Amino acid sequence: MDQVLTAQRAVPGASSLGGPLRYGNVVILWLRCEQDALNKRLDGRVDSMVAQGLLPEIRAFYEQHVKPYKNHDYHQGILQSIGFKEFVKYLERYDAEQDQLLLQHLTATTDSAEQPDGLAALGVCLDYLKLVTRRYARRQQQWIKNRFLGTLDRDVPPIYALDTTDVTCWNAQVTDRAVAIIDAVLGDRMPPQEPVARSANTASARLSKEGFFECAVCRRVIIGEYQWQLHLRSNKHRKVAKRNAAATVGGDAKKPVASVVDAAPDT
Repeated sequence: MDQVLTAQRAVPGASSLGGPLRYGNVVILWLRCEQDALNKRLDGRVDSMVAQGLLPEIRAFYEQHVKPYKNHDYHQGILQSIGFKEFVKYLERYDAEQDQLLLQHLTATTDSAEQPDGLAALGVCLDYLKLVTRRYARRQQQWIKNRFLGTLDRDVPPIYALDTTDVTCWNAQVTDRAVAIIDAVLGDRMPPQEPVARSANTASARLSKEGFFECAVCRRVIIGEYQWQLHLRSNKHRKVAKRNAAATVGGDAKKPVASVVDAAPDT
């Protein structure tokens, strides 16, 4: 593997993360919108998921794959997925029958003065799901900026931003512009709009420092110095470390130490 990476990095246009683009006529179309509009869409998506059966779905998963077992770890595997772990406290306290009463209340066309038991608890879970969904969307945007726009030494495709804020203008703002960009690229012409500008930043520079780090606390392998530092500062890592320390007999054992598995030399 080291020989393959070394050969890739020696090709013109390569960087420490690997070789150049395999194809020359590649572009990225980045659908973007104003943050307030995006937040409203994400919140609406959660409400739509509830209306389409989210609660019965996670109830069935909980009853079959979680409830019969002990020592659940909501920081690993499928149990850490967004859309499930946010409802654990509600699922543990209420049953499927109460789910149906709450769904009837939430989807009723008329307001009811009487609120069923568990409505407040479910509301807290839904608000938390909306929060983590918005947070995840912001991380995705930051990842694109760091990975594609924040470095000048990598051969990355040009990124063209398309504004999706006003969906009533979708054809003019998104579809027509996307088609025009692709037609220009395929015809070896200049696209009708400029790509998003690239500029070097510190976070992206750290992305290029390749290394494979093993976290003995979370039992995960992290690739890259930048991602490794993010992991060490993450709430998930701290929670697992705290839980492991509490489970240690006597409580005075040292926390598991993360170690570097392998680190490729800088190029």
